[in-house]
Amino acid sequence: MSEHPQRFIWFCSTEYVAQYPDSLKKLRDEIGLTTIMPESSVCHTSGFRASDEIAQRGPFEDWRSREALWPKAKDGIYPPVAGTVGGFDDTPLLRVIDACREIGIEIWGHLGLWSYGGDVYPEYAMVDIFGKPLDMRYKQWGIGLCPSRKRINEWTRDCLVDVIKRYDIDGFDVDHARYPAPANLSGLFACACESCQDEALRLGYDFHSMKEGLFQFHRALNHLTQEQLLAGLEVNLNFWDFLSYLGDNYGVLEWLKFRAVVLAERMREFRDAVQRAAGPEKVFGSDVFPPSIALLGGHLYAEWEAATDYLTGGSSFGGVVGWATTVTNLATEWAPALCQIVPGLNEGIALQTIYQLFGYGDLALPLSVAGIQGESLPLSEMYRREVTKLKALTSGRIPLYPPVSASGDPELARQLCTAVVDHECDGALFTLNPEGDENLKVIREVFGR
Repeated sequence: MSEHPQRFIWFCSTEYVAQYPDSLKKLRDEIGLTTIMPESSVCHTSGFRASDEIAQRGPFEDWRSREALWPKAKDGIYPPVAGTVGGFDDTPLLRVIDACREIGIEIWGHLGLWSYGGDVYPEYAMVDIFGKPLDMRYKQWGIGLCPSRKRINEWTRDCLVDVIKRYDIDGFDVDHARYPAPANLSGLFACACESCQDEALRLGYDFHSMKEGLFQFHRALNHLTQEQLLAGLEVNLNFWDFLSYLGDNYGVLEWLKFRAVVLAERMREFRDAVQRAAGPEKVFGSDVFPPSIALLGGHLYAEWEAATDYLTGGSSFGGVVGWATTVTNLATEWAPALCQIVPGLNEGIALQTIYQLFGYGDLALPLSVAGIQGESLPLSEMYRREVTKLKALTSGRIPLYPPVSASGDPELARQLCTAVVDHECDGALFTLNPEGDENLKVIREVFGR
């Protein structure tokens, strides 16, 4: 048995719990809820009010004047940027904290970091190796903020310290601690701004060599043929084989590792600052991309285990960081791009290639983008595959709380929960409906066994 704390974490709405605090007691009694991670859809944090001192020097305080870049500003919806922004009413969050303390539920604070916000604040946005901003065609997958900007990172660190000192919370589950999802093709070649080049030098990476490797990879992609892809399918190439197939891949591998190390360095700095301010018992972590595509999104699990106190995810399926669907999400963007590059390429062959690259080639997945978007996918099987890899690719140094979406079909929820239990993880992070009694029964039965 693991010696790590067993946690059943609810990723919940701050406003919902403030209105229905009895839901906490119900979930504690019915599924053994230990922890909540609340988020407000209005401000994209748990509902913190930035202190006056933090707000006065905040880089994002003018968001209300950027309606042209962030149309939701007219409705009072904050942009998803790093740190905490001023002017938010924290009354609902204070109610949630009081309700948790009353019945012994742990509460983790939530705020964002880098994978969004660059479209609203282009002056702090990621830049690709060609010196261009990220392609807005991929906006739904994130237009990120540069993770090496000293001003943003130092201010975000100060936000975390400010919050942990002023609110009675037990730690953090930060969000957006990643590069844009790999479905954003242009994001894979970022960030290459001057700040990131300086960071590469500091960390001992040869930025020029990495950049040349990426240029070579880009040129090789543009000379791909359908015959090469069919030959790759014949020999079951995975993604790393595919890099070699296109030529020397050292620069590309170094680039991906460098990006992951940059994020882990920031996470370590943030955790250390929080724990210096409030004590080592204040946990610090984030969701991560699932194993099949983690490194493409900036997550190297070995580095993350050294820099954070746990691993979890955003959703078991669906969404940008859905653990069952990030490969199929990626395929909806990569396949059309491949078809544009490779003369006469059949969309089905493009999709088969992508599935195989990421370990899904044996599954009966749709062979058209329209099919991915409209057909049923083998979600439980895809999710189980990722949890299996998670367990295999981690050392056991920190607890694992995979994400479980448990508010839909009860049988699917059972299969997802069973995958977590079968791999002896340390609990789970749930999205669920407290009124969904059938699903609560499933959670109780599977984890209770």
